[in-house]
Amino acid sequence: MRILVVNDDGIESLGVWALAGALRDAGLGEVLLVAPEVEQSGTSMALPYQRELTLRAAAPPVPAYEGIAAYAFNGTPVGCVLAGMLAGLGPRPDVVVSGINRGLNSGTNVLLSGTVGAAMLGAMWGLPALAVSQMFVGDAPMPWGTAAWAAVRTFPLLEGLRGRGPVVLNVNVPHIHELDEVRGFRQTRLSSFFYGDVVDAALEEAADGEGRRRLTMRFNRERLPQFADDTDDGAVRAGYVSLTPLSPTGAAALDLAPALAAL
Repeated sequence: MRILVVNDDGIESLGVWALAGALRDAGLGEVLLVAPEVEQSGTSMALPYQRELTLRAAAPPVPAYEGIAAYAFNGTPVGCVLAGMLAGLGPRPDVVVSGINRGLNSGTNVLLSGTVGAAMLGAMWGLPALAVSQMFVGDAPMPWGTAAWAAVRTFPLLEGLRGRGPVVLNVNVPHIHELDEVRGFRQTRLSSFFYGDVVDAALEEAADGEGRRRLTMRFNRERLPQFADDTDDGAVRAGYVSLTPLSPTGAAALDLAPALAAL
């Protein structure tokens, strides 16, 4: 099996390397990593600009990831999937895995996510697709290993998606470093959380002499709502790995309960 790994945080994110390394080390298949040269968060399913597009070989950040075929692409996450499928980087991938994103991709905000958008393009191509996101808490160290572990555990579920139409398995992982503290895996629905409801914006004068003003935006955690236990946001905050099947038309009608019981 050939696994295309992409992300929206960029080629320098440790999350995408942790994901690629975990999939390879688990013996799940041959890994091809294609990630944006710079961060492309919030680009959803945006196509790359019609300009000169480039791919360059990328070196791993640590020796543990040596041997992974990796490329940096000067475009969007969706463009990374296009490159992985069409640019002649070897046999076409059988599966798309996107992440590990720094921060949850949950609620209605999945529509904004470059991580989910890239996985969705793979799904629309007929490939099983997984999107993996890791909750972050301020400046606390990211538990990349927990999300990588969750990706490996849920990866076998993808085979059950093959031939069922475009479906993305959207996985959100709590901010937990010790695996034995993860409470389990839970199938969830999208919460009603909307990013725009918790953003403060302010205009400031910009000292550029051209009449422009600087717009600053701040995520206001004090306005976060309470989340039901059966939603993705609620499950993660209760210590569970959340799995939400998604399709281009909304939540996918898919019962994961039998498979989750074995995880």
